[in-house]
Amino acid sequence: MPIRTSDLHTLLLRASPGLYVGEAIQALAQRGTPAEWLLIYERPGGYTVLSLADLAARLPGDPALLSRQLDQLGLPASPAVDAEADPAQARELLARTGYAMVLRDDAPWGVLAREPLALEAAPADGDLLARAAAWVKPSVGVLGDEGVPKVPQPPAQLEAVPPRTDRYVNNDFAAEADPAQPLDKQTPLRPGQWYYLRVSVGELEESSIDLAPATLPDVLLHEDIDIQVVLFSERFTIERDRGALRVPTGGAATVIEPASLPPGLGADAPLAQERLLFRLQAPAAVGLADLRVNMYCKGMLIQSRLITARVGSGRPLSGSGAQRVAVLDFNLSPTLAPSHLSDIAPHKLSLMVNTDSTGTHAFRVFGQDGNEVFASSATMSPTELGGLIRSVRNPLQQAAWGAIGDWDGKAPYRYDPPSAAKDNWRADVISLALKGFQLYSNRIRPLAGGNRGVDRLRPLMRTPGMVQLANKVSANDVVPIALFYDYDLDTQTGQSITICPQFEASLASGRPLIDEPCFKGDCPSREGHPSVVCPSGFWGFRHDIGMPWAPSYGPEMAKTIEYAGSPLIGIGYYEFPSLGDHLKRLAGLGFTTQAQTNREQTFAMLKSAGPQLVYFYCHGVVIAPSADTARPALRIGNPNTGDFIETDNLDAYHIRWDSVRPLVMINGCHTTQLSPEQALSFVSAFVEVAEAAGVIGTEITIFEPLAQAFAEAFLAAFRAGDPFGRAIRQARLQLLAQCNPLGLVYQPFAYAGLRLVQAGS
Repeated sequence: MPIRTSDLHTLLLRASPGLYVGEAIQALAQRGTPAEWLLIYERPGGYTVLSLADLAARLPGDPALLSRQLDQLGLPASPAVDAEADPAQARELLARTGYAMVLRDDAPWGVLAREPLALEAAPADGDLLARAAAWVKPSVGVLGDEGVPKVPQPPAQLEAVPPRTDRYVNNDFAAEADPAQPLDKQTPLRPGQWYYLRVSVGELEESSIDLAPATLPDVLLHEDIDIQVVLFSERFTIERDRGALRVPTGGAATVIEPASLPPGLGADAPLAQERLLFRLQAPAAVGLADLRVNMYCKGMLIQSRLITARVGSGRPLSGSGAQRVAVLDFNLSPTLAPSHLSDIAPHKLSLMVNTDSTGTHAFRVFGQDGNEVFASSATMSPTELGGLIRSVRNPLQQAAWGAIGDWDGKAPYRYDPPSAAKDNWRADVISLALKGFQLYSNRIRPLAGGNRGVDRLRPLMRTPGMVQLANKVSANDVVPIALFYDYDLDTQTGQSITICPQFEASLASGRPLIDEPCFKGDCPSREGHPSVVCPSGFWGFRHDIGMPWAPSYGPEMAKTIEYAGSPLIGIGYYEFPSLGDHLKRLAGLGFTTQAQTNREQTFAMLKSAGPQLVYFYCHGVVIAPSADTARPALRIGNPNTGDFIETDNLDAYHIRWDSVRPLVMINGCHTTQLSPEQALSFVSAFVEVAEAAGVIGTEITIFEPLAQAFAEAFLAAFRAGDPFGRAIRQARLQLLAQCNPLGLVYQPFAYAGLRLVQAGS
């Protein structure tokens, strides 16, 4: 099989850091096409690949002279070995002779050498041959005019050449009988046949089935990272569904945890070190079959690819005739750079929702607690997911305005005045818990793979941690996991359900709930008390949840929002009668505020001010010239103005936050015709078009007292340095401390670890 240049460095020479790669030039005299040869030069932090053209550019002269005159050097012949087929022989030759020829497809391709390269300081009038001859190892030497060997000098001319740090993800298939040879992309899979899916990270390979491979340039690196690769499929039979790669600060990735190992192939073999091999069986039925390849860093999904394969004969899947294609459809990290991923906060759980080629919704769950890894999947029909989301909104609507269904514009907010909460909260928490437990039980059991999976997942999720919901389709398909309730609960106990005594005591104490026993994993009611409800059973009150949105074309997931002096909030607001001192209170939290109620001035502020946060305190409305052209909008201004902001305005006004990427919060109060699905269309617009760091939206219509209380609590915690997911939970718990559970309606579309940080800190 062809040997990648990175293999020569990372696979064959891993045993000794004293080995150097080079001297391919000494065999050019025996090659008919010397321009095909490469010189591989090792340097700290990476390696450099130089062709003959590169040498000519650095050593001026006629490159044709080299191929015509190399035989005059009298260089000794180099021992030849197929280093991929027999790496032991290559290492033995290195130890015995100091160099060994590497064959590629049975033809000379390069030379491995133990000794550092040296560069001869050739005379100014020397030709390319003399200059190139200086690249051979010092023991060969180069004679000067008087027959005295010249002293080799350090390769100073190469120091400016950047190292190779390619970050392509390659996916291809191989026959079970020949895992080293990639299967031709135009050959369909045979029904019921076993194959290997091969996954690697490094230089782009010709055999890769990715439809649109993108160059993944790295940035300044400071440590290696480990990536878990997990396969999910309802069509393929997978022998072992996970393995792990280490992406180093320099060079290609290597396998640190194999998936499948072919018979007779050891874990230290070059093929097994270079790429993950997943043994899998094609479906018995002819047609299309999907396979999802997820890549996780510290428990967080960072990339996901959908592989679609033709099983049996049929029409090709691409213009090039390929019968298998891979599409990157979720991408939080285009570069896979260790510098970007190394400081991701560890996540307890990642839950992905996606739609396969048949329109079925697939749920992929991955959890990691230390060395313990948990992965499983399940599917739902398109109508099932919509029904699931609606069933959870119903008790939220009931709690907010006393009726199921969209707000009619008249029903009062049930938690205004705050004293009303004392009459409502217990019944509302119980109602939400009953629905949340049904949601958890109906979804988690198939997701976890049955009782054993459930029994493993519950202890994993007992104590607080970061949780990711990864959604690649649209904000319309966001599963309300904040409402998952995972404590024991008998849904038929009805009026006999009570509230957890420990929670009641914590509530009466006035202490911050986030530090109380129930919310730290020590609730006495979590098991064995099916007629007791504790708010800490909701994931939204116990975990730091983030839903980072992944634009198709980048940029990288935002991890920090920097500010100098004090962070700026750009505010576009509607002049509600109850606005009161809300804007003043925001400014008192340590922010600089810039508020606009005029549409044009709001766009100007968003373009020029460089805010760290953007806050819309507004009406959510529908502009509807006709039923077929109804458009969601945010309304600012006052009742006498028609200042509407639509999603396509971000393009029209060229709102691009490519330097400071703010967090956007949409508090759309008193919406009537605007559905949650329409309102959430602003999530993709702000993240994908304007490149915001994230967006905060709501699951249902909200009212001003809730909007103001939540915004002020969240912004205070975020300004104080809490990461995004923690600040959301702090705001929810502060409302709960006032006997209001409706903080659960807020949807956090950003990385849970996103922080507001002062520049230079």
